[in-house]
Amino acid sequence: MDGRSWKVQKDLAEEIRRHLLSQGGIEEDITSANEEWRIKFSDSVFIYYKSGTLYSTASRSLDPSVENAWNYVNSCASTYIPPSKDFLIGLDETGKGEIIGHIVLVGVIFPKEIFHDLDLIAGAADTKKRHTFNYWDEIFRKLDSFRNLGLDYIDQTIPPWQADTYNINKIMDVVYQGILSRFFRRIPMEKCRIVIDDYNVGPPLYRFLNFLKQQKAEVIVVHNADKKYLEAKISSLISKRKREEIVKRINENPEFKIDGISPGSGNANDKDTLEWLKKWYSAKKEWPWFVKKSFRTVMEVEGNFRKIEKKTPPIREDLLSKEFIDEFNKGRLSIKSLSIVCPYCGNENKSVNFAIFEYEGRKVSGIRCPSCRNLIGDAGVTLRYYCGYLVPDSSVIRRGLLSKDLDSSRFFEGFTILLPAIVRRECDTEAGKREFKRLADFASIGRIKLESIGKVEEIPTNLLNIQRDEMIVETAEQYNAILITADNGMKTYSISKGVFTISI
Repeated sequence: MDGRSWKVQKDLAEEIRRHLLSQGGIEEDITSANEEWRIKFSDSVFIYYKSGTLYSTASRSLDPSVENAWNYVNSCASTYIPPSKDFLIGLDETGKGEIIGHIVLVGVIFPKEIFHDLDLIAGAADTKKRHTFNYWDEIFRKLDSFRNLGLDYIDQTIPPWQADTYNINKIMDVVYQGILSRFFRRIPMEKCRIVIDDYNVGPPLYRFLNFLKQQKAEVIVVHNADKKYLEAKISSLISKRKREEIVKRINENPEFKIDGISPGSGNANDKDTLEWLKKWYSAKKEWPWFVKKSFRTVMEVEGNFRKIEKKTPPIREDLLSKEFIDEFNKGRLSIKSLSIVCPYCGNENKSVNFAIFEYEGRKVSGIRCPSCRNLIGDAGVTLRYYCGYLVPDSSVIRRGLLSKDLDSSRFFEGFTILLPAIVRRECDTEAGKREFKRLADFASIGRIKLESIGKVEEIPTNLLNIQRDEMIVETAEQYNAILITADNGMKTYSISKGVFTISI
């Protein structure tokens, strides 16, 4: 067990001291003028400092008496506001101020019964200082071990090129509302306390939060939420680890090294990052995809100061069916209510056509209205942030369509790609393995998320076509995901089940 610290008032510290002694603790001589007292308890030493900090050194024996002592101190001196609802939800993000890499948004939910256990893990972690990836990964693994006890989380990313172009607050509003809607599929709203670290929450999300309050949920929007609310602290820790994993992959890629120097942490105060930027630019190389070119530090390296006007992101509610938006605003994200409204002919489409084509000398991707054949602009970013989950069938994987798009115009950038077991089995071919490898490479640097659903060995042999179609569509229904297919039979079946479909 790692060390732990608490902020404790003097009178409470004396009460804790008496308790530790009554449980077998041995008082030791203080070792510095900053200490008030020291008590050795099993293989951990509790030290109370004149500054008001109580610190317990790490325990390597796994002696339960140390954990019991920590639980006692936690019960009377936790730095976090105790649970006021059955379930606690925290929303926070990492990466807005870094020069390289994605912005990672995380929502976390857990039952109040594991509050103190999670406090023991998260309480001592410092999200404000620079640490190695292993530091964040160790904390994450301890937190992740509580998933079988009710802890769950959802993470989404905003890619660097969108952070350069758009005012991201609107994106964050939609992402956080979508995360909450996914949580509310399992947990009643009235049983939840929702804490958001305030990033200047916009009117659309505030309207939704007010709706949640009307449903008897407790809603808290506050700056530095991770200092008072454990659920916000845990979401901050998970987002930090997710971002650090992406940055680690970038630094390990030899393609992004120059003169033996890697991009570093991405922090503007990181000397390694600054040195890398200078060397990369002096070599007259185009900035890699992960550099935020709108940042002042990058412009200083370029010697090209310019005023950056961030645009409103093209997330367009008017492209989505009224039924879907109404459900979304009630905390119910439903793929069966999703349709795309064509801005040209006005048709409401349960299925749209996808294509990669040449435009001004470069490849771009988009979706077309099946009725009037017009390209529906901004549909990609709208679907990505309102829905964000995608189930490809075997016909899409074998064609390598997703990786081709990510190589060029990035329509599917940031989507969570769900791979059902039946698709993984059917694509156990040279072409399928090649596509899976390419998708895994994109996932490793955070450009998509990749999740395997189900176990291949549990798939029956000699399935009928309708049975395998049912399995794939059931995954889309379960995860409220868009289905994408190049198979007309699959398309027909998916639409008949009410699932929004992209066809090739």
